[in-house]
This record gives sequence, structure tokens and C-alpha cells, in this order.
Amino acid sequence: MANRSGLEERVAGALREAVRKAYGIELNGVHVERPNEAAHGDFATNVALANARVFKRNPREVAQNIAGSLDAPFVESVEVAGPGFINFRLSPAALGEELGMLLSAGEGYGRREPLGEPVLLEYVSVNPTGPMTVAHGRHAAYGDSLARIMKAAGRRVAREYYFNDGGNQIQLLGESAAASYAELFGREWPVSDPESLYRGEYIRYIALELKERDGARHLNAPPEEALPEIAAFATARCMDDIKATLERARVSFDGYFNEKSLYETGAIEQVVEALTRSGDAYESEGALWLASSRFGDDKDRVLVKKGGSYTYVAPDIAYHRDKWNRGFKTAIDVWGADHAGYGPRLRAGLVALGLPEDFLDVELVRLVKLLRAGEQVKVSKRAGNFVTFDELMDEVGEDAARYFYVRSSHRTEMTFDLAVAVQQSDENPVYYVQYAHARIASIFRRANLNPAGVKEVPPGDYAPEERALLLELFDFPRVVEGAAARREVHPLPTYLETLATRFHRFYTVHQVLVQDEDLRRRRLALCAATKNVLRIGLGLLGVKAPERI
Repeated sequence: MANRSGLEERVAGALREAVRKAYGIELNGVHVERPNEAAHGDFATNVALANARVFKRNPREVAQNIAGSLDAPFVESVEVAGPGFINFRLSPAALGEELGMLLSAGEGYGRREPLGEPVLLEYVSVNPTGPMTVAHGRHAAYGDSLARIMKAAGRRVAREYYFNDGGNQIQLLGESAAASYAELFGREWPVSDPESLYRGEYIRYIALELKERDGARHLNAPPEEALPEIAAFATARCMDDIKATLERARVSFDGYFNEKSLYETGAIEQVVEALTRSGDAYESEGALWLASSRFGDDKDRVLVKKGGSYTYVAPDIAYHRDKWNRGFKTAIDVWGADHAGYGPRLRAGLVALGLPEDFLDVELVRLVKLLRAGEQVKVSKRAGNFVTFDELMDEVGEDAARYFYVRSSHRTEMTFDLAVAVQQSDENPVYYVQYAHARIASIFRRANLNPAGVKEVPPGDYAPEERALLLELFDFPRVVEGAAARREVHPLPTYLETLATRFHRFYTVHQVLVQDEDLRRRRLALCAATKNVLRIGLGLLGVKAPERI
């Protein structure tokens, strides 16, 4: 499927031909767009103004000559406006033909065949040391929706979650669970730093499950022997909890990658040795440093600490090298905005190993503020010092959570208003869009028809509200392609809300199930197409399209 509507492509092609006919000039970049006002036609172009240097004539005169040379039976009328704009109004037959193609495409409308080099999209990747927070929920909704959109736009995308289960935070989780476990028996567990332990009710749940499985067995063994088993149990429990939350939120992955495997296979050692051999890692002050300043970082970074343990940089370089070795030509990582400075040092390590500079690309997701009754919500019942993603879904539901997270750009901070998200009214944007879909479903129930069976479009003219709805529908492939190219999800909710508004306006003015057979069938075709695009669009956001509300 083209990234512009078929009609838009046809107008652009006819324009290029008209320019060639009128001036003998071959123009490649002919820009056609939908004007903001319906009075300015269905499509418009500034080709005469944008190429004034090429034509070397008055743009309005050029526009008139191009309009006069236009040979396009699918265009009903052409008008030159202002200093040199050309406005086009399409014929009813052309609109009907495009509508028919949309209906025939069905679920495939707006989708392109997969092409290009494989891309690995990594998102969420929460440390398995506790439940997902509302901030992680935004990462999940953005990453999963982006993956769906990129696939629809023909990108070869694989989705991956990286579990940091090999670092110091796992030792800390083990100690936190062990301390709570010992407390259940009225005992104390020796910990390295009591102030650093993970808090929250979830740690107590892990301890209770450990007690139920093993009784007091771990208290009878030396702590240094028992702790690895307790840490492994707690880590697995947190991983299971995260996976359950993701499944509930309809967030899926093609694979999970465990950091621990990098230690077990020697991948980190191999990276450190390669960097040392090439002279891009050096010893200083008892530590091993990456000469990352040679590759664009603001300073060199420690790879191996004085005590011999790795910093985060070493396993992360090894992990991304593994991505490359698996055949991915681009790695897109979705990180929190607080990791903005981490990209240059990781990229430096990869470039030092011979990987292309543009292999790693990072999308930063900004913070989320929760509002209840105008007040910011900061504390969770379950986790103590943060609100979990599950608690948010408990309150507003999976659909509202997914939709609200991606309604604004991931590059800006967002405010999640709980009061709006639970409303069943036009004030709630996800309800507004879903209601349009359910409303159309009710029309087909009354007509005793299956919308999927509507394929034919009887000829006839279209009222202004119908024309506006049609043009919005035909814009869908362009919106999907644009969102994928810019790695933005929020244009899709914006589009769906506009489409829902177009439909509601059409439905307010026009009756669908009229006596005139051709008019009835034409309007049912318009409704079926709208229902199809709403369902596809909501699906790309991981949101359900209900048949009834």
C-alpha cells in the first residue's frame, strides 16, 4: 500500500504530466496536500510557488498554465487561488472507486509488504527487581504501538525485552527478599546496606512465597550459600510479575534476552579483550577504561572497576554487539529521558568494535504525572514509593491506559488525568473513538448486514459531510507511514479522533438506512469503511474496538 492515498498519488502524477506538457520540465517533488478548509477543494498544491526559480515566471500565471494543461478525468474541477495555489475537487466516481478499493483491502488497508533491513526494537526492559511503574507503562504502550505501526508500514521489526538480571541490583533484591524472609521467622539476615534495600509490599509477598515453598531451609544454611538461590527465586518472581503485567496490557515481544547469559557465554570478556587489543581500552588508577572520548563521548568511561566487576557499559556493549551479530542492521532502544547521556558512551563502544555509527538509535520517553481530583498521585498501596502500572489499569482499564499513554508525544512530559480516563462521555477521547465504532456496529445490526460483506459502491454524488469523511479515510495510509518514519505514535490517536468527529458529524446530518436503495448502499459502504479503519487504527494502538458500548 502506498504511503499516500491512491487519489493523492494520481493528482501528483497528473500534475507532473501537466508541468511537462506546459513547460517541458520534469519535476520530481510535487507536493500535494489536503487543505484546511473544504472550500479550497479536496487537494491543493503550491507547485507553482515552490518552483518559482525553475519556472522563472509569475507563479499565478504558471499555476493557470498548469491547470489548463491538466488531463485528469478523475478531477471534477480545478481552481487557481491566491498568488499561485492550485485547488482540486475530485469526481464522485473517483471517490467511489477509492472507497471500493478500501473496502476490498479490508484488514490490509494501510499495510505494506515487509521490505528493507531487519530492525530490533527494544523497549520496557525494566530491571526485574519489582513491579512495573506507571512510567514503565508509558514505555510499554509507546514501544508496542510503535512496533505495530512500523510493521504495518512495511518495516521488518523484531521486538525484544532485555532483563538486567546479572548486576548488583539482583544482589540487592536477594538481600531485600532474604531480610523479609528471615523476619517472618523472627530472625535477622545480614545485609550489606540496610538503607539500600527494596521496599514495598511486593518484597513481603516474595518472602511469603519463598517460605511456603522452602520453609525455614535457607535460615539453616550459611547466608553466602543461601543468598544466590533466594536472589534467583526473587528475580524469577519479579520477571513473572512483569510478564503478567505486559500480557494484561497487550504488550508483546518476539523474545526476551537475559543479561546473565552474557556472563555465562563469556560475551562480555570477549568485548573487553577486543577493546583492549585494539587500544580502545586502557588501564588507569587500577581500573580499565573505554577511550570513548575518541568516538564522540564527552569523556572516557570505566569498563572494569578496581575490584574487577563490570560497570553497566561493558555488558550493554556486549548485548548490542550480539544484536548486530544476529543480523540486525539497526537497533532502536526506548529509554527513559534520564538516560539521555548514556547513548554516546554505548555508541562509542560499538563504533570502537567496528559497528556503524548509525547502528544504535535511541528514543527517549519523558515522565508521566498522575492526577486524581487535580492532585498529583505519587504513592502506591502495593509498592510504597511508586504507583504500579497494574494499579493504573485497575482504575482506568487497559484500553484507556494504552490510549492515554500514546495520545501525546513520547518526547514531552505527560499528565494522565484519571478522572477523564474513566468517563464514558465525549470528554474521554478513547471512549469517543470507540463509541464511533460501536455506533456503526449498531447501524449494521439494524440493517441485519455484516459490514465485512460490503464491497460494492453504487455510483452517485457525495454530500460535503460524506466527502470530508471519505478524504479522512483515504488519509490513513499516509498517517501510518508518517508515524513509522518519524517513530511517533501520537499522530494516530489524533487521526482517529478526527475520523470519529467526521463520522459523528456525517451521522448527525444524514440518515443511513434510507429508502433509496443506491443511497442506502453508498452510505453503508461509507460506514463499513469507517468501521474498518477505526478498528485497524485502534488495533495498532493495542486498544479494542467494541461492537457495543
